[in-house]
Order: sequence, then C-alpha cells, then structure tokens
Amino acid sequence: MEILEQKRRIITIAIIAVALTGILIAAIVSAPLINRILSNASQAASNVADVKTENVRAILSLYQYLALQTSSRSEIARVLARHSAGQLSTADTKAFSEPRLQDAAKNIDNLAALIRFDAEGEELVRIGPIADILPSDIAIPEGIDIDTVQLTSGAGSLSLVSTSSPVTYNGEVVGTDVLLFTLTSLNHVFQTEDGTKICLLNSDRTKHITLNPETGSLETAPSDTCLADAENIKAGEYPEFFHSNTEDGTQVLAFLRPVDGCNWELYMHSNVSQVFGDVIRTVILSALAILLLSGLAALVVWRSLKPILHALVSQASQIARSSEELKLAYQVVEHTNEAIVISDPSFNIIKANPAFADAVGLSARSLRGKTLFEFLDTAQGELPLPKNIDRQLIAENAWQGDVWLKVRKGAPIPNLLTISPVRNNHGQIHQLIQTFSNISERVKAEKQMIRLAHFDRLTGLPNRAALDNHLDQAIHEARRGNGQFAVMFIDLDKFKPVNDTFGHQAGDELLLAVAQRLKHSIRNTDVVGRRGGDEFVIITAPINSEDKARHIAKKVLQVLNEPFHVQNHNIQISASIGVALFPDDGITAEDLLKKADTAMYEVKNSGRNDIAFT
Repeated sequence: MEILEQKRRIITIAIIAVALTGILIAAIVSAPLINRILSNASQAASNVADVKTENVRAILSLYQYLALQTSSRSEIARVLARHSAGQLSTADTKAFSEPRLQDAAKNIDNLAALIRFDAEGEELVRIGPIADILPSDIAIPEGIDIDTVQLTSGAGSLSLVSTSSPVTYNGEVVGTDVLLFTLTSLNHVFQTEDGTKICLLNSDRTKHITLNPETGSLETAPSDTCLADAENIKAGEYPEFFHSNTEDGTQVLAFLRPVDGCNWELYMHSNVSQVFGDVIRTVILSALAILLLSGLAALVVWRSLKPILHALVSQASQIARSSEELKLAYQVVEHTNEAIVISDPSFNIIKANPAFADAVGLSARSLRGKTLFEFLDTAQGELPLPKNIDRQLIAENAWQGDVWLKVRKGAPIPNLLTISPVRNNHGQIHQLIQTFSNISERVKAEKQMIRLAHFDRLTGLPNRAALDNHLDQAIHEARRGNGQFAVMFIDLDKFKPVNDTFGHQAGDELLLAVAQRLKHSIRNTDVVGRRGGDEFVIITAPINSEDKARHIAKKVLQVLNEPFHVQNHNIQISASIGVALFPDDGITAEDLLKKADTAMYEVKNSGRNDIAFT
C-alpha cells in the first residue's frame, strides 16, 4: 500500500511537475510572444488606416489637380476676361467655352459634371454625364467638399466630390471651374472585412461619408455614428490609435487620420476580437499544446502562427495595391507635358519632372538644391516676394501668377505658375508643388487686345455693343436685388448745323467735348456711352425713385446748355432726353431702349431741350 502510495505520489508529483513545467514553458514562451503579436497586429491595423488615408488624399489631390488643369486653359480664360469686362455676351462666351470644356472633360475619369462660373458667380456652362439632372443652384465649394446632391426629374440623390479652381487672367479672377466627381473611385477604400468600419469626417465633424452595406454605395449623412465621441478626440489630435466602445458596447480599436491638403479626416475602427481574437486563441491553443506535449511546444506554437502570418500577408498585399495606385499618380507627374517642381517652403528644389528639366536644360539630379527663383526672369517684371506667396498659401491654400521661365533655347517663356502646398500632420506647409503652364499665346493676344472694338474711337466712351452688355448686366443685377435704374436716351439738338457751318472736324471736336461733359456730370457708378452720330445713352446705377433719375437728367441738360468753345468759336447746343425706368417701363434691354427713344422723340416734337419720361 505504501509502494502504491509512493508510486501514486511520484506519478502525481511527475504529473504536477510536467504540468508546472508546461505552464512555466508556456508562460516563458507565450508572454513575450503575445506582446509582440499584439503589437504587430495593432501596427498592421494602423498601417491599413495610414494606407487608406493616403489613398483618399491621392484621389482628392488628383481631383484638385484636374480642376487646376481645366481652369488654366488660356484660351478660355481670355474669353472669360472679355466676358467679365462686358466685351462678350454670355451666349458667345458659352458657345466658345462649351466645346473646349467637353474636349478637356473626355479624359477625366469619374467626372459627373463640370460647371464654369463667370467672375460674378453666375453659371455659364455645365457639361458631364449628369449635368442635366443636377440642381440649378450648385454652389462653388471652398477647397474639396463631399456632399449629397438632390437630383432633378425625380432622379433621387447622389453623393458627389466637388472641387473648384479659379480661372485667372492677367492676375485677376475672371471665373471659376467646379468639377463634380462620383464617389466610385473611393469605393475600394471603404471595402473592409466584417467587423471593420471606415468613414470620412469633415473638419468640423458635421457630416460623414460611409459605405451603405445594403446598396454597396457611398453616402453622406450627419456625423453621429463614425467617431467615438466618448473618447473626446478633438480635431488636430491624432493618436496612433485608441480604444473605444461602439453604441452596442462592442470594444473596438480606433484610428483617426487627417487627409493632408483637405478638410477631411479618415476614421476607422475594427472589433478588438477581430484584431486580436484569432491571435489570442492561437496562442492559448499553443500553450495547451506545450502543457500536454512540452517537448513539441515550440513546433506547435510556430505552426499555430500560420493563420497570423496569412493575415499579415493579406494586409501586405493591400499595401502593395495602394502603392501601385501611388505609383500611377507618380507616372502622371513624370510623363505630363507641363513642367512640375517640388520644393521645400523656401523654394529650394527637391525634385523636378522631366518636362521642367528639359525646359531649363539641366538634369533632374543637378536641379536638386537649387532655388526656383534662379530659373525665373526678373527682367519681364518684379517677382512676388516669398512672404507674399506664403501669406496667400496660408489664406487660400494656393497661389497663381504669371512668371517668365528661363529656358535653354531662346528667350524666357511666359508661364502661369500654380503653387499648391503639401502639409504635414500638424497642418504646417511641408513642401510646395509648382506647376508651369505655357501662356505664350495668351500673352501675345493680350498685346493685341489693349484696345478692343467695344470703345468708341472718337470719344473713348463705350460703344453700342458695350452699352448693350452694360444694360444686360444692369438688368441682371436689378432683377437679383429687386432694384431700379434708369436708361436715358440723349440726342443733341442743333448738331447738324455745326457740321454744315464749321465742318466735320469741328463736329468731331464738339462730340468729344460733349462726351467729356457727360462723363463729369454723372456719378462714378453710372455708365455713359455713344450709340452713334450725336446719340448718347446713360445707364444709371441703382436709384430709389424717379426723382433721382430726373435730377441726373436735369444736371446733364444743364451742362449741355453751356456754350462749347470749338475752333475759336462759341457754339451753343442743347439736348433732348428721353428716360425709361426699370422695371416700370420695361424688363428687357430692347423695351427700355425703345421706350427711352420714344420719350426722346416726344421732346424733339414738342420743342427740344427738355426731358421726358415714358
């Protein structure tokens, strides 16, 4: 009995010793292994969040770049400048711009619509697959925005990415291009395994974009489900990761990343059980295997790591696919015909694409470290100081201006230089991207367009075409603000005898003197022009009553009644003035001019040198 007891004791001690040894070995082997695997799993999930964020940034930056490309087309900018100056009608501007924008839009993937606005913010042209069903009140976004748009004709709603870029001419904004893209290119970013959720938050966290699991499409909604608000993670505070709980109590590992260059943040969380559950179960099975078969413990542990390695390989594949997308964006920069330079904030060149290197006649390697301003010609005009550029980059997140690029062959070439900042995680400008667009043809045309046909050659006043444009603009502004203005038709009395008596040269001098008096007798905001012969038209700025129009007309009549000194002769003339008011006497340019002309002839028929309202 004692032997049996000893035997039992030995067996028990041996079993306990083996068990304790197995537990000790399992603890020694598993503890650091668990920590390392948990750390690797957290880092792998963090890397996925970083890659997803970079994918979003690359796509949105590409959209912004495409907007800059469409807005930098010099021939359309020139036409918009004429339209903004009242030298080209809206219909002609649209007819010129629409086919060229359609041609530019052919090579833009995922484009839903392209809308061009004039300098006043009025829509000129809209093209694209869904342009006809977009609402008429599309707003011009600041930077890049993503929002849901209610479509017309009962077509429902659609979430779109919108970005804008100003169209500049001679350094002045003459219009704006707004590009709207579908969210199709972002779908792959939001495709995740079960237990993982990704969404985009705008900077003030009032809305988010997430994937609808039922429809498989991206949708925008108020921001109430993406961010773990209980953790109080504020904008600008971006920890590597943080733990939180969803509304149903599920523990998650969450990540918040800023999308550089955009007012958006990427939020991602994965169930803790998904990130660590398989790892923990595998390690526990390995520890039990060590307890039962301590001699084979190491082999069992390593074989149990196979699913973990498989998961890491799968995540590495996702990173590789994202790298391919970044490589594609790099190829676009390398093979574009436009010169592109990447520099530090002090304009020291970090990298230049082949187009720039070929233009200046240096290799890309030899350009590194040189200052961008070494390749800009100051003889053509003063360059803006870097601090002035910095202020605009901070205020508007972009800078554009005309510069002259020194090239290896020939004289410097005029270019439209566009500077876009690249910011780090703290919002500070880390690098600058400079894009050069050749504007030689535009500069050549500008020299030939100093004096256009919209001004009367004799008096320098706006001619008939310019007056029509001013009148259309005045009608548009008055309709928008429910305002009132006057159109005055002025015909000189006793002008023909001047030509007959003193000659046409004296008549021309008299018309020039009349033009000068008219310019000085009206307000700075009023417009006076010559329709032809001895006929003049005044388009007033907004007025609040008929009495104000009468006061202006009386002042004009008074200054024209004063004698004119022409070729050593004192010449006395007068004027007949007909006045029409908008909107009381007409709501179209044709109606207003006709009514004013009719009122003027009433004055002519009743004795001249007076004023008549319709």
